[in-house]
Amino acid sequence: MKRVILYGILLLCGGLGYSPAGAQTTVTANDSLYVVYLLSVVTPQPDVARYVVAYAHLLEGTPYRAGTLDRDTVERLCVNLQEVDCTTFVETVLALARTAAAGSRSFDAFVRQLTAIRYRDGVCEGYLSRLHYFSDWIADAERKGILSDESEAAGGITDTLRLDFMSRNAERYLPLCREPLLIDSLEAQERRLSGTVVRYIPVGQVDSAFLAAVQEGDIIAFTTDVPGLDIAHVGIAVRQEGEVRLIHASSTQHYVVVESRSLVEQLQENPRFSGVRLLRPCGLPAPSGDKK
Repeated sequence: MKRVILYGILLLCGGLGYSPAGAQTTVTANDSLYVVYLLSVVTPQPDVARYVVAYAHLLEGTPYRAGTLDRDTVERLCVNLQEVDCTTFVETVLALARTAAAGSRSFDAFVRQLTAIRYRDGVCEGYLSRLHYFSDWIADAERKGILSDESEAAGGITDTLRLDFMSRNAERYLPLCREPLLIDSLEAQERRLSGTVVRYIPVGQVDSAFLAAVQEGDIIAFTTDVPGLDIAHVGIAVRQEGEVRLIHASSTQHYVVVESRSLVEQLQENPRFSGVRLLRPCGLPAPSGDKK
């Protein structure tokens, strides 16, 4: 009911500077107006991380839904704030935070940020340009100055990526079912990524020293021992009741929630989690000049 009222107010206000995305974007009017609204309500923050925390809290209660990016027959940037999975939640929050930090309230500015975050080199040109493996997502974001990987500084040990989960389980991915010829290209991509050395903090080393190094707004990526997979879940760190917890899109609770368990408890209670990678939003974007 709140969203219906909100959209009515936005429409009466002329959309608060809403401008349509290009043909390569899938978005509803409700989502575009909601983005502009969110960009208008957060007061100025000192850094991107504070914006990340603010927007993560504003999206609490958003329904969880897997596979929202795979509905189109053609790969387009999908803007969907009605339902998210753990990755699209983090991407959406980060895009909102970077847009707001740049001083913009424009939907098109948000689209540019989300495209830069979600696609290799910031270019949407087909299914395989999307950063499916989260380690690839991290490396690409580091190259673009969107975040820094703090895992080594936090005492992380080395691990060598061995990725083939998607190609071995192609039947789980609708675009691969529709276009089986993509699987060969995906396998080549997996081979290029495999052998990459990364750092992570094993479960047993997620101790008081590590937790003291975690800052609110950090992105926590859960590494996994599932064969051929690198990251099993992601969320955003906050501190509540003296503990580090996650705001995340939960597949078991079916919504974006502040996790009731501490980060340590969450790790210890899932035997497939092997540890975490610690990622920090960085790089206040230069003002775009688009402050509609």
